[in-house]
Amino acid sequence: MSFFGFASKSINGQLAVILLMLCGLVLTGCGAGEAADSSIQSSETEVVDNDEVENGGDGIVDDPEEPVEESHTLNLVSQPGSATISSGQSHTFQLVVEHSHPITVNWLFNGSLVQASSSTSISVSSAGSYSCVVTDGELTVDCSTFSLTVDAVQFVDITSQPSNQMVNEGADVALSVEAVGSGALSYQWYFNDSAISGATAAELALSGISVGDAGNYYCVVSTGGVSETSNAVSVVVTETPNGVAEITWTRPMSRADGTDLEESEISAYEVYYSDSDANSLTRVDTVDDSELRFVMNGLRDGTHYFALVTVDTTGLRSTRSQVIEVDIF
Repeated sequence: MSFFGFASKSINGQLAVILLMLCGLVLTGCGAGEAADSSIQSSETEVVDNDEVENGGDGIVDDPEEPVEESHTLNLVSQPGSATISSGQSHTFQLVVEHSHPITVNWLFNGSLVQASSSTSISVSSAGSYSCVVTDGELTVDCSTFSLTVDAVQFVDITSQPSNQMVNEGADVALSVEAVGSGALSYQWYFNDSAISGATAAELALSGISVGDAGNYYCVVSTGGVSETSNAVSVVVTETPNGVAEITWTRPMSRADGTDLEESEISAYEVYYSDSDANSLTRVDTVDDSELRFVMNGLRDGTHYFALVTVDTTGLRSTRSQVIEVDIF
């Protein structure tokens, strides 16, 4: 008589099927002709991978925990281009990098390292050639060379201005400016807003000036495309009078208190003058004690006023003399 039994259990995620076969257990009275011995014929265990079952039993097994190799990327997406700035300005060069690992950007100026960091930008103001090298420790890429051009700013600065002038007719007048600039300077003088022909130097010389030369003057200083205008100044020209006044006097013999005044006690004579009235006299000259005469030239037509003060050797001054009127026609 034979018995067949089946049992199963889960072992480490796999299904084990155990087949137990019990056969040949012979008992008394089990029938003639059967062997009179008893034995366990066989016992067999087979372990089968459930993946083999699920995959059709082809014996190929995939390991779900096997690591997937990551990609290693280092690319320059965009690079800086050359630029031009004005003197005193700065420019920022920008780099865009695609990378899978931390990077270091080495910025170079005229072949020398000027910045090494993770920054993908640099601000500069010096003219020259620039480049960069990007690395993540394993891969390295070089960017193309680019440049920065710095244009000089054109400027003019007048450091010394001309000044107003008041002169007599026939005098010489000089007007001048001083200036600095970014290049060679040119000058043009103007009289009453009209350019003066040939007046293209820093100094304007007017020789033997006349009344017709009176007016406003200024200078325009230029370099490149820029210019600076000086202050406008006035030149006043007065006509030269032709009148001459001569006054003479005698040596005073006494002081104000009536005491004698010796010739040796006189040091000088002060001359006072006005061309308007006797109450506005001002001192115009001092002559030695040996002089008893004074001449004034260039007087206009009209009445002119004179007076004297005697100065002694101790510095004492007399009261002002009687005013003398001189008429010029």
